[in-house]
Amino acid sequence: MIGAIVANAVIIGINTFTLDGWVSGVLMRLDWIFVTIFVIELVVRFAADGLDPRRFFRSSWNTFDFLVVAVCFIPGVSTSATALRVIRLLRVSRLLRIMPDSRVLLRGLRRAAGPALSLAALTVLLCYLYAVVGWMAFRDHGNADIPGYFDNIGEAMLTMFELLTLEGWNQTLHDLRQVSPFAVPYVISFLLIGTYIVVNLVVGIVINSLDEAYKERDHERALEYMATGGERAGVEATINELRTVLDRLEAQLGTAVQADEPLIISGDGPDAVETTGAQNHQPSRNGSQLAAGETAAVELPRAEVADG
Repeated sequence: MIGAIVANAVIIGINTFTLDGWVSGVLMRLDWIFVTIFVIELVVRFAADGLDPRRFFRSSWNTFDFLVVAVCFIPGVSTSATALRVIRLLRVSRLLRIMPDSRVLLRGLRRAAGPALSLAALTVLLCYLYAVVGWMAFRDHGNADIPGYFDNIGEAMLTMFELLTLEGWNQTLHDLRQVSPFAVPYVISFLLIGTYIVVNLVVGIVINSLDEAYKERDHERALEYMATGGERAGVEATINELRTVLDRLEAQLGTAVQADEPLIISGDGPDAVETTGAQNHQPSRNGSQLAAGETAAVELPRAEVADG
């Protein structure tokens, strides 16, 4: 599906050139082939959701893909070249759904939207205050060679926006200094507040929101693993326990062979495997049952160990 979307994007780029009539016809047929592929994809995903419309449209990505494909079949749209170009461009944006971590990025940007809008409002207020001060200080410069940076509130706000983007701020400062020495603290203070503080705060808000989105993603994955991986975790724990028992048994077998001692394997847990020396070896009780509290043991003579 990624290949189909990328190929569709390539065709959109080819359509920007001046082409012969037959080439345009071929590209139009290819475009409808891609539409057919996208329709089949939607049908398969709808069937995967159990043919349940509520479950299918619960995903915002499914809704977006459905609208992008469905618009192609609206009467009048297929005959409009501009509308078709817009629809084709929207198909390319479907790559966002397939790109890795795109959902996390969009979730982070959505988290940052609220604080960023509040900070944007403060930035507009700051520009307005500085624009009014600049209008009062620099409007009557009487120099035809200096542009009208502060002739009215509109020009003043545009000047503040240019300073905020650091576009030509040094030329603006040079021109305003010819009008008033107040230009130096005026421009520099606005640059420090507007650029190095406000803009960096926006960057910090976005980075913090993305960090929270990634943590939320990791938490969801952990919950999903705990919900679906409990049985697997139990099997892995059992395998690890058996490996521990086998490692201890191999080590004690080697020790018993080197020391010429019988090996006593007792108990039923990983910590119950132990090697006893000759002084701890006791003969059997002529077939009688072991006393209460004693551990059942299996004696492996040295000869049997060697044969093994």
